[in-house]
Amino acid sequence: MPMDSESFLDAYAKVLNTFDAKKIASFCLPPTIIMNDNSKKVMANEEELEKAVSRMITQFTKVGVKTFVPKLQQTMRLSDTLYFSKMRWQFFDQNDDLCFGCATSYTLQKMPDNQFKIIVAVIDDDENKLTDLFSRTG
Repeated sequence: MPMDSESFLDAYAKVLNTFDAKKIASFCLPPTIIMNDNSKKVMANEEELEKAVSRMITQFTKVGVKTFVPKLQQTMRLSDTLYFSKMRWQFFDQNDDLCFGCATSYTLQKMPDNQFKIIVAVIDDDENKLTDLFSRTG
């Protein structure tokens, strides 16, 4: 069943909350670029994506994040198959207390089956909370 970009991002948020690296990575199309102000990582294949997602899940678990809640801010069509979406993520602990939030922009590609895949994710850790929490986990 085809979905629009907003439905795709809702489904992605639900999968993030499963903490299942393989399922999360399946929402990306290799090569996938994940970048922020300080680094750019290119995952060339599904195995690299799954490893990167698994490391991310481990770090979130170490700092007590249990739930990811998205707030879609903007979506726009760039071309017939490319879309841009900006989200604000909120990260909650087991008591449903807000740990922190950060913005992430996604470039999505519509596939021949009308499904979407993430090809670029740009993380804007505007409050440096994500960086701080990950650096404390060692």
